[in-house]
Amino acid sequence: MPPSIHPVDLIGALRHKRLTPAIVFLTSRRACDDAMQAFQRSHTALAPERQQAITSVLDQLIVQYPSIGEHPLLPTVTRVGVAAHHAGHLPSWKIAIEELMRQGCLDAVFATTTLAAGVDFPARTVVLTQSSVRKTRDFTEFTISEVQQLAGRAGRRGKDLVGFAVVTPSPYIDLTVITKGLTGHPEPIDSQFVIAYPMVLNLLKAHPLEQIQAILARSFAQFQLNRRAETLEGKLDAVHVQMEPYGPRVCTDWISQWQVFEQARKQKAHRIQVRHREPPELAARLHFLTPGRVVGLPKGRGLVLRQYRSRGQRSPMVTILRPGGAVAECQASTVTQVFDRSFEVAEAPVYPWCTPSSLEELIRQMSELPVRIPTLPILTEDGEKDIAESQIAQTLNDEFPCPTCPSRPACQKDHAQALRLRQEVHRHTKTIQALRTGLWHRFQARAEVLQQFGYLTPTCHLTDEGEWARLIRIDHSLLITELIRAEAFSGIEPQILAGVMATIAHDDDRPGAFPRISPGLGSLLGQVRQLADSLAPHEDPPLLRADVAALTERWVGDPALTWIGLCRATTMAEGDIYRLLARTLEYLSQVHTLRATHPGLADTASQAIKVLRRGVLEELP
Repeated sequence: MPPSIHPVDLIGALRHKRLTPAIVFLTSRRACDDAMQAFQRSHTALAPERQQAITSVLDQLIVQYPSIGEHPLLPTVTRVGVAAHHAGHLPSWKIAIEELMRQGCLDAVFATTTLAAGVDFPARTVVLTQSSVRKTRDFTEFTISEVQQLAGRAGRRGKDLVGFAVVTPSPYIDLTVITKGLTGHPEPIDSQFVIAYPMVLNLLKAHPLEQIQAILARSFAQFQLNRRAETLEGKLDAVHVQMEPYGPRVCTDWISQWQVFEQARKQKAHRIQVRHREPPELAARLHFLTPGRVVGLPKGRGLVLRQYRSRGQRSPMVTILRPGGAVAECQASTVTQVFDRSFEVAEAPVYPWCTPSSLEELIRQMSELPVRIPTLPILTEDGEKDIAESQIAQTLNDEFPCPTCPSRPACQKDHAQALRLRQEVHRHTKTIQALRTGLWHRFQARAEVLQQFGYLTPTCHLTDEGEWARLIRIDHSLLITELIRAEAFSGIEPQILAGVMATIAHDDDRPGAFPRISPGLGSLLGQVRQLADSLAPHEDPPLLRADVAALTERWVGDPALTWIGLCRATTMAEGDIYRLLARTLEYLSQVHTLRATHPGLADTASQAIKVLRRGVLEELP
């Protein structure tokens, strides 16, 4: 793969071919900043009249957003007509760049892929230099929707008859991904509906319990679950048709009867075979670990080729086909997820447990799996009785009709296929039930937790604590309300309250250098961590970074500190600092709503909000 085109040369070529203005999508914030540095070192410059047009637009924006006038890229943008736009910049700067593009003042913008979603950003040309995007700490290939979202920015309505999507050579690009994205169909939209604790409290405040299941049934999330259930119902009907030849014979339930008889026949007369008892979660999952099922593992995904229990193994095992073709053996308990996706497998009695042609097809199909696949909701039945074991013990003392039964040859021949079909019926039936009632069960689970902590009565009516807790409508609401009930914020100073709310709100694990934390805030964060760990079974704990809390504490505790001074105290990007403080404001405003029940805490939150909302944070609502 040839090296990437130099940014100055790339924009020069686009200008020469009259393909500007353009949006150049790069792999990272640093790549965007490096591109701007390349233009700072270059001698290219716009005509004086174009520079004046840029200056005129910026002067108008600086009146509304004073922070723009202090931006270090301002001279470069004015001189060369090229800018950078990414999440590390302040919102005011991004607004300025968007306005310059709308008015046709810029020739190009170097941006990360976050620009493609939710921004009206016209350009004649889009330049793709990558085929993957950084998510958390790993790079993930673009989905079809993401590629089409990027390419869809090409072409200005009312100005361009044609929009151009240009793919440039780069070490970070896979043309197969780009081609598939430009020619394929977008992935289906999956609902992101989450039943949170505040939602449960507010629903129960507004509606009786008996009405809520019907309300949830009208949601888009339940609509999608019903569609999946309908698909499985079609498969279930087909399996029922296949089961018709294996209807009742001499025994009404001959499949179970023959299974028990075979088990009893293979045992010694004085011993009862002891079955392995699996944990309820594993036992519920084993029904779904059939050949062809796509499953999630601690590291990546795989496809089940067989499930077995060898004589030397005390736990059930599965043979997994890994992406790339590796076949591995692992315990069934290592499977973390069961996805709603399976493929046909031509099974074989020897390694690799499927035919060579089937193995090759499975490897190909796994490589084409989308990044996001819906999972199967698996219901755990903790109290399920081991019926087969009790039947074995009973039948050892009874006389079976099987040895003299005229249907014995047919039962012996058909049992394996009939048992497989019946297990498939059982598996589909359980999955359909879980899909049809999944949201309602999640609501009930959340309600049980709220009852356990005293926010709801046994009849699902709000208690006094539930009445004020429902006003905290943010992430980690259970942690915050439990901190309030434990009086962890009693007599707290505004800067320490802001620091705690900042570390709860912050969800980015980017490394960086930050100010030191004060002893008072450090002591309180220790209590917050302890409580968050105790609530982990009911709510995912936040990151609770002490360095982030220290940064917010310093901003609120020192009203004389300027924005530039705060930025110099950390390696965190300006845009990230702004988002941190903006989210902290949101969390503090939620606490401020508790004026009626917690006036002291609400007053402290009000003081913190007043000091926090200054400088750059006053520019936007």
